[in-house]
Amino acid sequence: MSIDDFHSGRTIKATRKPHECEQCGRQIEVGSPAHYAAGRFDGYFYTQHVHVECQAAATAYADLNGSWGEDFPWFQHMDRDIDWTGWLLEHHPIVAERLNIEREEDEVEGRH
Repeated sequence: MSIDDFHSGRTIKATRKPHECEQCGRQIEVGSPAHYAAGRFDGYFYTQHVHVECQAAATAYADLNGSWGEDFPWFQHMDRDIDWTGWLLEHHPIVAERLNIEREEDEVEGRH
């Protein structure tokens, strides 16, 4: 990260066309609220759109784990063998559903 890097973000209403959420990979429909960000990191400019729920989940996860900057969580690219899916199911079920994360059913459930 260089001294010239910057990041700016705000909540918008998606207009003109749908966008792909950088967190879950699902579509953000026209007219839906979205978090829009733009900036420069390591000399590269970027823009991104994220569902507001996905942004809240990623920010909460980053706060909880101190994973900011290069370590910021991008859920659709994270290794599911690392224990973050249970946290997401418990605290951000809408985002977990978008990522097709489901609770593992107890093997004994339903057996008498």
